[in-house]
Amino acid sequence: MTSMIVFLDFDGVLHPESVEHKSELLCRLPLVESVLREFSRADIVISSTWRLSWRDPSAATLAMRQYFSPDIAPRVLGVTPNHLYLDGTAAPGGLPLYPRQWECETWLGAHRAPGTPWLALDDRADWFRPLCEHLMAFEADTAFTPEHQDELRVRLREMQRRADTP
Repeated sequence: MTSMIVFLDFDGVLHPESVEHKSELLCRLPLVESVLREFSRADIVISSTWRLSWRDPSAATLAMRQYFSPDIAPRVLGVTPNHLYLDGTAAPGGLPLYPRQWECETWLGAHRAPGTPWLALDDRADWFRPLCEHLMAFEADTAFTPEHQDELRVRLREMQRRADTP
């Protein structure tokens, strides 16, 4: 069975961009986790700039796992590379103009078979190609809300169908 990858941003997704107090950080993570529990084949890769506090991707992955519930944390597989250190000449045409998508696709190319279903949860639509079918975009000031849970379920179900189609 093919796994599915969810690239997860934090600021503007797991909490509103303009949190006023540290206690509000990641306040929407339980909403995302509750949907992910319904899709055991959906693994997580952190695309948030929070990952950049560590130079070593393994250390960043371990640090990022601490934010998740014990049943979800093992599904955090890694972090995307920093586009500032990627070779733009090796990227498909125009992709360096969309840094977050470039980082996601670079991670996929290094760790998964071509055609692996993926979805990015992000508040920076301008960091992805226009109309990117792999993006579920959020408003930074509201982030992921209970109203988004059904859309995420629909998107993950569709990914699951694609993963199951030979």
